[in-house]
Amino acid sequence: MTGITTDSLTTARQLVGLVRNHLGSVLKRKPALIPKLAMNYARMQMGQEVLRTASISVESGCNAACDHCSADHMMEETSRLDDQLTLDEYQRAIDGFLRAGAVSVNLTGGEPMLNPDVYDIIKMVPAHRGVVNVQTNGMRLADEENVKKLKDAGIYIVMISLHSHQPEVHDALLNVPGCYDAVMAAIENCHKYDIPVILNCTMTHQKVLDGTLWEMVRLARDKDVTVNFVQPCTTGKWEENGDVRMTTEDYAEFDKAMKLPWVVWEGKSNYKENGCRPGLERMYMSASGDVVPCAFIHLNFGNVKKEAINTIWARMQNFEYFQETRARCIASNDETFYTEYIEPIIHHDAPLFPIEEHPKYQATNPEDAKAVIR
Repeated sequence: MTGITTDSLTTARQLVGLVRNHLGSVLKRKPALIPKLAMNYARMQMGQEVLRTASISVESGCNAACDHCSADHMMEETSRLDDQLTLDEYQRAIDGFLRAGAVSVNLTGGEPMLNPDVYDIIKMVPAHRGVVNVQTNGMRLADEENVKKLKDAGIYIVMISLHSHQPEVHDALLNVPGCYDAVMAAIENCHKYDIPVILNCTMTHQKVLDGTLWEMVRLARDKDVTVNFVQPCTTGKWEENGDVRMTTEDYAEFDKAMKLPWVVWEGKSNYKENGCRPGLERMYMSASGDVVPCAFIHLNFGNVKKEAINTIWARMQNFEYFQETRARCIASNDETFYTEYIEPIIHHDAPLFPIEEHPKYQATNPEDAKAVIR
């Protein structure tokens, strides 16, 4: 069969390299995942795409009002229509993502810790099929009891938003006084229960200029956590803020930071080559079941209430802009893609642009456009 490596020694070396580079810590903490990871590896050897991460919004409400929120318009619509998925619908969607290969399920929002069912949703992912992370602003985790409940539910990693090393700056970005101090308390509580922490920090041109990038690197080192730098995208509340995008000089500093073991970006832990792979190794689902390539590309490829995950995923894999791995975030750095697809989203009435209604997509993918069920 095409794509299978028949040399057993070569195959073994490739598997060892995959484990060493990306999966070592997962296997140490979650050995039950070994059979699934081996199966995913075999699928890749046969030339198949394998999903790595499913980011799932489980709450449309939020206790912060971040100036840069990419999900703001989606959350507003879900709340207005009152169409958030039921627990049964979440279970079916999660099962679809896991069957597509996902080993990492990231629960996001809104603020996922506002959903009283978040602990039950965590338990929907069996230990032999994947791990669950929660992406939170950390305010609810200043309460130790909530961290203990996450631990008991089986959480793998807690990912906490921290957008500046300066308390007053972070608080102002979230428009919540005291939220920086809450993050510090949340980190300590997670350490107490042996839950790894990743700090999500949206990086911008201005933050590179004012030294925030390296101050966040130092803070993460001192707090014994990982920092994940998110490349800036003009979506959600930032859809008119083109000046946040980073320059070539900014990325030179960004790349220096990435050489440190406690500094990452989303593209640093792919199955295959590192880089931006939306719609291939990762997908995002809104609280109402709409599926987009990632949290920053608001092109709606389908809804889990109407179509299976694999059907929607196949549509993404056929999309011409997702055929190759990008060294940078495609939504932030590919000018052609930005002009053809991101800018029309900005001027579209709905928070998500149905892919079959996009003129460019209709012209280049006519059969896939006709097949979408709404």
